[in-house]
Amino acid sequence: MKRYAPLLTLAAMAALGAGFLIANTLSQRDAAQQSAAAPAAGPSTVVDLARLTPVPAPAAAAPAEDAGAASEAVTEKAYAGWTAGREASVAIAVKDGRAVAYVCDGKAMEAWLEGSLRGDQLTLESKDGSTTITGTADGSSSTGTVKTNGEEAWSYTAEGVDAPAGLYEGRADVRGVATRVGWVVTGDGEVTGVASAAGERRPAPVLDPANPGGVTIDGAPVEVTALDGGSTVIRR
Repeated sequence: MKRYAPLLTLAAMAALGAGFLIANTLSQRDAAQQSAAAPAAGPSTVVDLARLTPVPAPAAAAPAEDAGAASEAVTEKAYAGWTAGREASVAIAVKDGRAVAYVCDGKAMEAWLEGSLRGDQLTLESKDGSTTITGTADGSSSTGTVKTNGEEAWSYTAEGVDAPAGLYEGRADVRGVATRVGWVVTGDGEVTGVASAAGERRPAPVLDPANPGGVTIDGAPVEVTALDGGSTVIRR
């Protein structure tokens, strides 16, 4: 029996060594499997939102403005003034897109015009087309060009005015002859006008806007009317 004791010891040691070898092999295999399953190291994709500076979204492009709406259209207004060299006085009245005007030199030249105001663009013409006004108008003034006889052109400036300034028309029967009068009354009270009867023109009688009923021509009473853009000034 004693002969077998060393052999048993050797066998036990061999079995213990084999156990260590198997455990080590299994441990290395598990480590290799875990390493293969783990993703390869690389830059982090985790974002710390608290450290980011907010970037504002690009502003939406503003819609293009319509040319006719860039300036608010004038609904109703009267303007009165002069051409640059005071060749003629100018009165314009607009209402709801329609426009009327009167141009005169206070002596013998005059013209009644009708037209339109589209946005801030003003266009008017006399019955025969010989006198025109083209310009702009807003809440404070009207500026542009007066052309007469299709040749002469004068720039004008007419300030926005309130009653009693503005455009006036007079009608009278003078010894059986129909007479028509036009007046321009500026904001500072200056009055210019021409009377027309049977194709002849002459300076208009004096008009006091505060007392329009007091106007007469050769003793005949004149019916005076303040005109606006809705009035008819050209007889078709």
